[in-house]
Amino acid sequence: MSRVDRPGLPAGRWVAMTPTPGLVIDEVEFPVEEGKVREFALAVGATDLQTVPLTFAATAGHWRDQAAMVSMLELDISRVVVGSCEWEYHAGVRIGDRLAGARVLTNVAEKAGARGTMRILTLETRLHRVADGELAILQRDTVIELAS
Repeated sequence: MSRVDRPGLPAGRWVAMTPTPGLVIDEVEFPVEEGKVREFALAVGATDLQTVPLTFAATAGHWRDQAAMVSMLELDISRVVVGSCEWEYHAGVRIGDRLAGARVLTNVAEKAGARGTMRILTLETRLHRVADGELAILQRDTVIELAS
């Protein structure tokens, strides 16, 4: 249930809402810190500890309230699996940059499965370099809520 103001209802009343495409889930801004780049590079087996690994954008998840996302999308976390994560790289990211972007629900679909109907949600985050506003990374995540 989501808190919304609707004409004819008392302000702030809780009403059922189905998340729809265009819903902004959250906004994130985080630094590309040298120490974190080094830790991440070591974790993925990179030998160049000064170059930002392409998958570094995954660390944006540590700057977000994932429980709030689950609540906002009305997901039953016990039935959620990650369908996919993908990144498109548009501009380089360097140590010292700050990245910022909004995570937006771009698609909601249902699909019949062996145990019932699954809900498939697609989320996109466009991470821009704060200094110049240039789009650096587009992250697309697919979340699947299995049938109960």
